[in-house]
Amino acid sequence: MTHRLLIVDDSPLYRLRLSQIFSVSDQLQIVGLAGNGSEAIRMLTERKPDLMVLDLEMPELDGFSVLRWVMGTAPIPVVVCSGVADRDSVFQALEAGAVDFITKPELRNAIRSQDFAERLRLRVEAAGGAHAVVAPPKNEDVRRALVRARQLRAANEGRPVRLVGIVGSAGSPAAVNHLMSVLDREFTAPIVIALHMPKGFTRSFSERLARATAFDVTEARSGEEIRPGHVYIAPGGEHAAIERTSANTLVINTEPTGPLDLYAPSANRLFGSIAESCGGEAVGVVLTGMGDDGVAGAAALKRQGGYIIAESQESSVIWGMPRAVVEAGLAHAQLDLAAIAAALPLLCA
Repeated sequence: MTHRLLIVDDSPLYRLRLSQIFSVSDQLQIVGLAGNGSEAIRMLTERKPDLMVLDLEMPELDGFSVLRWVMGTAPIPVVVCSGVADRDSVFQALEAGAVDFITKPELRNAIRSQDFAERLRLRVEAAGGAHAVVAPPKNEDVRRALVRARQLRAANEGRPVRLVGIVGSAGSPAAVNHLMSVLDREFTAPIVIALHMPKGFTRSFSERLARATAFDVTEARSGEEIRPGHVYIAPGGEHAAIERTSANTLVINTEPTGPLDLYAPSANRLFGSIAESCGGEAVGVVLTGMGDDGVAGAAALKRQGGYIIAESQESSVIWGMPRAVVEAGLAHAQLDLAAIAAALPLLCA
């Protein structure tokens, strides 16, 4: 399927570079290049794109105004392409309905970097298959999740859960925000979250999540001991791994990425380390996102007796990572976000 793409950026040279990147894709057809928000809204109306790449800082009418207009008029998937300095603005855009973001390097680096070009093209192609989050689940969906959680707990002979690992990619910042906002405030099992984010964004994300929820949320520091009732966000652009110490405590360590690493923080690295350190005393949750990161780690965790929950297709913005886990036969349950929030306290009681 070919997606009709609108590119919105106030820099003529950046618009040219973005059009070069997307013109080689057999999944994308560029239908317009807009230099400001007013042009973008006119092209959205006249050319009917079904996908948009959007800069946030623009003259006349900024990217937020365009995003609010499109989400209120005729929602389509929007990928924000903005600078590192705009990290708070990026999260505001994700909360307003954008499905993904990618950091925009300086133009001279964007022209030379094939890595940037490849990552951006893949993210935008994946976003073409995104859909708006559906309405909240019906009560029976949550009830089924509770029944399934009780069955899983009984099958595992009631072993206590020491840790919850949550992984995801595109669409996951908003999904985590929603999940943590509806999770029981008395939930005390520690949570480690690894989302595919670049360096510099996870601290802002952890601070926003702490303000928006009742949980103690911080960006993880290497060597930090994991404490009950705490939520740790793996630093962007690094890998996170859990280790059990000789004193039988759990600590989180961070590791630099290698030249061949496609995803960071890696879901496979986190889940694999949880399997080694916690065995069956852990829950792995795979949220919305592109790609198949998490399959190998989920397999390791399941072999050790851990629970694996995949976000359902109905609530996933991009059903890529959860789908890969489901199709590999690794998921004990497929649940939407509200049902995951309902099941976790039972699994971890």
